[in-house]
Amino acid sequence: MRILLVGVDHKTAPLQIREVVSFSKEQTSLALPDLQRRIGEAVILSTCNRTEVYAAAANPEAAAEHIGRFIVGFHGLPRESIAPHLNTAVDGDVAQHLFRVASGLDSMIVGEPQILGQVRDALATASNADSVGAALNGLFHAAVKSGRRVREETEISRNPLSISYAGVRLAKRELGGLEGRRVLLVGAGDAGRLVAVALRSSGVRDLQIANRTMSRSEDLAAELSGAAVPFEEIPNALKRVDIVISATDAPEYILSTAMVSDALHSANGSGGRLFMFDLAVPRDVEPSVAELPKVRLFNIDDLSSIAEDNLQERKRAAQDAERIVEDELARFGRWWDSLDSEAMVRSMRMRAEDIRQQEIERALRHLMSSSDGDRDVMEAMTRSIVNRLLHDPTMFLKHKASTAQLDAARLMFGLDDEEDR
Repeated sequence: MRILLVGVDHKTAPLQIREVVSFSKEQTSLALPDLQRRIGEAVILSTCNRTEVYAAAANPEAAAEHIGRFIVGFHGLPRESIAPHLNTAVDGDVAQHLFRVASGLDSMIVGEPQILGQVRDALATASNADSVGAALNGLFHAAVKSGRRVREETEISRNPLSISYAGVRLAKRELGGLEGRRVLLVGAGDAGRLVAVALRSSGVRDLQIANRTMSRSEDLAAELSGAAVPFEEIPNALKRVDIVISATDAPEYILSTAMVSDALHSANGSGGRLFMFDLAVPRDVEPSVAELPKVRLFNIDDLSSIAEDNLQERKRAAQDAERIVEDELARFGRWWDSLDSEAMVRSMRMRAEDIRQQEIERALRHLMSSSDGDRDVMEAMTRSIVNRLLHDPTMFLKHKASTAQLDAARLMFGLDDEEDR
């Protein structure tokens, strides 16, 4: 059995590719059973920075082809537009990649804290869909352990900078501070909540929150002394704010070019200008909004400058984290190798038991029909068992074995110990 990864991330694919191949939670639950029927074990990890399919398969080349076709087929995409961006890895490279992902070392924002929970959730979703077995269970549990150790044992988890906080930091950099700014936050989920907390800590006092589920907007607004806005009132809310930060998991654009253009006809607090930060994947803001003359639109890939600053701050912590990842990789490697040895041992024992059963049946027939003594029958049976068990190893050692294999056989059968005696 081999482990396999096929997918895209922020290093191999631009945002316009990542967003069209991403899976929402609902889509993941729908996709996994079909994927499992095609290739066997499978886990889908889909975040703002990556969409990756992990699999366990005897033939990784064929499985990779199936996965590539599945991704483009599920989303109804032309294969030629996606294939150049797909990254494929097998075995140890897969384990190293996932361990680094879970530890926050492969994120755009190094040490970003949300990814560990996302890795854990991906495994839980696959388990609920019955698409994961011993191989991927072991891989993901080991990756989560690595990520947990990195956060507990290094400084990488001190003052963690999430994508949401990075977006607010970018807003502060662009605007020279957020005090006195009027902000509309679209999305009251986990990402939206992190944005709202960061905005409050940055001095924003006029915070309006819109979400499809009004009760979630009201709960977050009450917690942070903001104002809940009905989702259908977003066009009017745009006329009253300086900044829009959107972080939903909607499959379609929430803020269209026409909607934003209409809002700009009414002057707002920044003289008719609007700063928009789209932190969603797929994107919430129609890309052509950036062409409007009074709008500055930023998306998640514009956080690269923040990521670079963050990398320098956490360089030493990242080095410590890499050592933990290597330690956990070695531990996982030993477990993975044991799967092959356990299967071999089971096969050996099953073959030996088959031979034993066959020889018992033959011996019993001899005992019933022969006048010979019981000892002769038992002698013949045991000699036959030994001969049959050792026939294949004997032929291999005599005619095919290398020096290294002869040494391994000597160790396996404890022959060095016999010679010492």
